[in-house]
Amino acid sequence: MKERKLGTLQAIAIVVTVMISHIILNLPNHLITETGSATILNLIYVFIISLIIFGLSYKVLNLFSNSDILDICEYAAGKTIKNIFGIMVCIYLSLICAFVIRIFSESLVLIYFPNIDLEIVMLIFIAITVLLNLFGFKSIARTTLIILPVILVAMVIIFIASCSNFVPERAFPILGYGASSTFLSGLRKYICF
Repeated sequence: MKERKLGTLQAIAIVVTVMISHIILNLPNHLITETGSATILNLIYVFIISLIIFGLSYKVLNLFSNSDILDICEYAAGKTIKNIFGIMVCIYLSLICAFVIRIFSESLVLIYFPNIDLEIVMLIFIAITVLLNLFGFKSIARTTLIILPVILVAMVIIFIASCSNFVPERAFPILGYGASSTFLSGLRKYICF
């Protein structure tokens, strides 16, 4: 079987689309609940930590050109640990997919389809996912690359339309519910769903 790799733009489009869906679906609600008026401070704090982690990852990955994380794991710890790590990554991604489908389906049922069972909506999403995978991952990546600009434009329009709701006084007290909720609990919301 011929191995086909994603292009850089396609990979970036997939990552951005996943992050946008995470941001739109549940992140704002969790952040406001956890950090209160310190959400802006928490976003800046997490952005700085993300830049540091990205910089360290970039330096490490430059040492292993043309290798993925499993190759690096095998180099660092051996084949057995690589296999265990690979299984853990597969389990983690499967759980994340299940949670995202559940959260998205619950949101749709709550907002748009209150008369339809949650299980039916989830089955529709799973069936569509299976059907799309029959076309191959490359076609999904190309479609994501086409749809991403539309999503970004829609988000900018929504942001501009809601600018009148932003009130600077709501940013106080600056630490919201306290330093621990802003810097510890708020960071945990970015790592976990």
